[in-house]
Amino acid sequence: MAALDPADRAALAERLPHVFTIQYPPSRAYFREHYRRAHDPAVAAGLRRALVYLHVPFCEAKCYYCNFAVDVRRDADLHRAYVDALLRQIAAVDAILPPACTIPGIDIGGGTPTLLPIRDLERLLRGLAPLHARAEVPHALSIETTPRVAADEPDKLAMMRDLGVRRVSVGIQSTHDETLAAVNRGAQRALADAALASLMRAGLRRVNVDLVFGLPDQSLAAFRDDLSRVVAHGVDAITTYDCLYRGEGRALPRRAATPPAIDHYRALYDLAYELLHAHGYRAPYGSLNFSRRPDETGTSPYFEGRLLRGLPYLGLGSYASSLVGPRWWFAPLATHAYIAAISGGAALPAGDSYELPLAERMAKSTLAMLNFGVLDRAAFAQQFGRALDDAFAPALAHAAREGWLDDRGDVLGLRPGRFDVLPRLRALLYAPDAIAWVARDARRLPLVG
Repeated sequence: MAALDPADRAALAERLPHVFTIQYPPSRAYFREHYRRAHDPAVAAGLRRALVYLHVPFCEAKCYYCNFAVDVRRDADLHRAYVDALLRQIAAVDAILPPACTIPGIDIGGGTPTLLPIRDLERLLRGLAPLHARAEVPHALSIETTPRVAADEPDKLAMMRDLGVRRVSVGIQSTHDETLAAVNRGAQRALADAALASLMRAGLRRVNVDLVFGLPDQSLAAFRDDLSRVVAHGVDAITTYDCLYRGEGRALPRRAATPPAIDHYRALYDLAYELLHAHGYRAPYGSLNFSRRPDETGTSPYFEGRLLRGLPYLGLGSYASSLVGPRWWFAPLATHAYIAAISGGAALPAGDSYELPLAERMAKSTLAMLNFGVLDRAAFAQQFGRALDDAFAPALAHAAREGWLDDRGDVLGLRPGRFDVLPRLRALLYAPDAIAWVARDARRLPLVG
């Protein structure tokens, strides 16, 4: 099937907007059909800079909108064994990285890393010392938590602060219990204020709050209330995720007849953009990350480096992903399979492994940049040794004709008020084989509606 021209791509995305999300590829099945290759962990040995992510899968429940690797077992022995495996992997990765390799950012996510017993969480943070010593900036370490832990376990917050954590991100998602109940997340309206007050007292360098918009039956009034309640605490940053209805592992299709219209997403985002800017939080239009700190994007050094700068990254833990040059791989998915692989001596084990051609890597990188509402010319040239405007000439010409982007010199930015065009813009940036794959059989993609 011939690759679609820009107008046809945009028309396909207008018909199937929920297929063209911030996630690329359109489906892991597409990469498995085209680019699956034998794993080669030796590619990490030559790194000069590498971001690091540690995945802790344990969670109180699996939210229906989530497609991360989550393990809801509350088994102290399993948690201890998992931390043991992570500590062995940290030591092994430090041993294979060149002595001069530096680390711009380290994130610990999940799951809920702070769900670990405090002794195991402390062991993990102390065990990070070899990698933390490579950090390029002193506030490189970020961790995720939940409202319950933040509200009820201030001793964990103090311990994390004392052991080098400089940024905590709390997943409030919504302050409306009925909205949360619809996605299998426990009631937390009463917890939200206590959690934020506790975090702000803890003396951490940065506090971020995650909110989700586009959840089933979520109204503008409810989202305005979410934003206002969080803003009142004066947190450093607020991340506004648009709820995705496409992707393996999500249970939302069983909970909603159809996903929200793209115009509703735009209205929700525009509400957030206007309200947050009115309270001193800044971001380029289209960015999901808002900060009240000048010259900061609001996200962690890890995510900024990974999504905006396209830096290589190593994922430690179950189903954590790594990307080094053309090689993209995932650790084993099951918790016990990951533990077994590390116990067997693997430093960077893989369940799935891919070798991506240039067109796929460029598509993946530019789509990631759009999390910040921009296409960064310098970052693209640094990654690929060629100009963004040359690599995507037909796509960018079409976007310019349609008035979707503003040329700001160093970046191309999403034009204010046009959040609804993002699915079409993303489709323009898809690699030719990927857009043809979607057009041929979009029914392969797990999606509501």
